[in-house]
Amino acid sequence: MNNELILAHQLLVNNTLGEGVIWDHRTQRLYWTDILQNKLYCWDFDGNLQRYPCPEALASFGFTDDPQWLICAFASGFAFFNPRHQEVRWLNQLNLPIGVRLNDGRVDRQGRFWAGSLVDKTQNKQDSGSLYRLNFDASISEQTRDVHIANSLCWSIDSKKVYFADSPKRCIQTASFDATSGNIGPFQDFIHTDRSAFPDGACIDSEGCLWSAQWGSATVKRYSPQGSLLLTLTVPCKQPSCVSFAGENLQYLCVTSAWQDLKETQISQYDGGLFIYKTPYTGLPEALCKMPMSAA
Repeated sequence: MNNELILAHQLLVNNTLGEGVIWDHRTQRLYWTDILQNKLYCWDFDGNLQRYPCPEALASFGFTDDPQWLICAFASGFAFFNPRHQEVRWLNQLNLPIGVRLNDGRVDRQGRFWAGSLVDKTQNKQDSGSLYRLNFDASISEQTRDVHIANSLCWSIDSKKVYFADSPKRCIQTASFDATSGNIGPFQDFIHTDRSAFPDGACIDSEGCLWSAQWGSATVKRYSPQGSLLLTLTVPCKQPSCVSFAGENLQYLCVTSAWQDLKETQISQYDGGLFIYKTPYTGLPEALCKMPMSAA
C-alpha cells in the first residue's frame, strides 16, 4: 500500500535525534526539533529552512495563540519560547533526577500542554518517569508513573480518548479522557508492535486513524480507531521518530528520523533526515495552547 503515498520532499538535515514535528496552519510552516543538538528547525514548502538554537534540549513543543511563541517541554521543565528573539519564559522547572528528562508532548484539543519523561538507563537505572499535564495556572499534574520513554501522545477527534506509549514495552495504549477536567482513565492496550519496532511519535488523521512512527523498523503504520492495521509505509531511515500532517490542505505526511544509537557502519545519508509524502489522507490542525502568557 506504499503506492498510495509519494515521497515529495526529503531534507537530509542530519538530525541526531529529529523529533516533535508539527505544522502551523496559520503561518504555513513546519517545525521540528533535534533534541540532542539543542536546535529547532523551521521549513516551508518554498524550501526555506531556518535553524534556531535552544537554551537546552527541546524535547517537544506546541503552538500558542501568538505564532511567535511556542509552549515547550525542555529537558528540565516547561516554558514559553520565542525562537526568533531567543526569549524564554519559564513556567515550571522540574526537579528531575540525573538521567531523566522530558520527552514527547502535545497540546490537547482543549488547549492544555502535556509531556512525558524519558529515563536514560546508561545514567540512571533506579528511577522511572511520568506523564505530566501542564495546567493553565502553570501547575503540574502527574497523570501516570513508571514510564521509561514517553511517546505517541495524541487524542481522538472527539477528545474522548487519549493515546500514549511507553516505547520499550512495544505497545500503544489508550484511555478514556475527560475533556473538561483533563483527567484520564485506566490505560488499556490498543496495539502491539513487532519485536524490532518501538512506538514513537504519533498523530491522528481526519478519519480518526492513528499514524505511528515505529523506531528501529524503518516503517510508519496507520491503524483504525479499533486498532486494525490499515497501512504500512516503508521509509528510507532506520529510526523514524515522529509524524504529522502538513500543507495547505494537510495532505502531506511528515516523518522525522534519527541516527542516535546507530553504529557508524549502519548510518546512511537518510538517517536523521525529514521525509514528506503526498497522501490521499488528510490530517487535523494542531490545537493551540490556551495558557495565558501572564502565567509565566
